[in-house]
Amino acid sequence: MQESDRAFDERLCRVIAQADTEFFDQDYLWKAMADGEAPRADALACVRDGASWHQFVPAEPGSGEGGRFKVVCFRFAEDGPSAIGFVAWLHSHLRTMGRTGAIVICGKDARASARLFEVCQGAMDYWACPVGATGDRFLSVIRTLIERGKALGPAT
Repeated sequence: MQESDRAFDERLCRVIAQADTEFFDQDYLWKAMADGEAPRADALACVRDGASWHQFVPAEPGSGEGGRFKVVCFRFAEDGPSAIGFVAWLHSHLRTMGRTGAIVICGKDARASARLFEVCQGAMDYWACPVGATGDRFLSVIRTLIERGKALGPAT
């Protein structure tokens, strides 16, 4: 049976409400890496563009570096509803409710259970949005959706 738009929205509101969500206090930014340089221990991710590598690391307090991001991490509940469609769903809400977008860095959840694979293919997500008014709207949309999901209660 195909899931209705309403059921899809309610399922993913429950997913975000049940996720272990971490709002990072510190801003993050992309830093270039030298050839052969190991990632910093506090790097959330490393990406390659051709021969160039960058790591996503905490910005130094008071350094005035541009390109800073607010970061939120979602680790999905093993006993929660399916998170399939979460990335597109949250992007849609960020666009309509927050008039913004975000970058998403998907990673492998360390719990790696069979049930977690069913729920979200074993992924966890870092979401980031530029600091400032845009980042404030980004955080507000996520908090609003979490509250909406909590108000729905568990799936029946």
